[in-house]
Amino acid sequence: MSSAPLEKGRKEEYKGRMVDVSLNIKNDAVHATVRELSQRLGVSQTSAVEIAVHAKLAELGAEQRRADRVQRIRAAAAAAREAYRDIDLRAVEADLYDDATGLPR
Repeated sequence: MSSAPLEKGRKEEYKGRMVDVSLNIKNDAVHATVRELSQRLGVSQTSAVEIAVHAKLAELGAEQRRADRVQRIRAAAAAAREAYRDIDLRAVEADLYDDATGLPR
């Protein structure tokens, strides 16, 4: 990163990406929370914000992956219902298992 003074809206390279380096939080409660998090983690306030933001983004990503998985499962269940719509699955099951023992025939 360069040693030039930071200007509002200026972009800097950070970990191979260009990022906006001007973040000005004007909320005392947020400042206090960031200070507490940084002290508890033993990191700088900037690192505390970075950790918190990455954690939230990971959480949101996990929620989206869960929602996508649920959607795929529901679609598969609907497809299975459609595929077996005209088939009497109880009759098929009766043919597969012995009535007396419940074991496969």
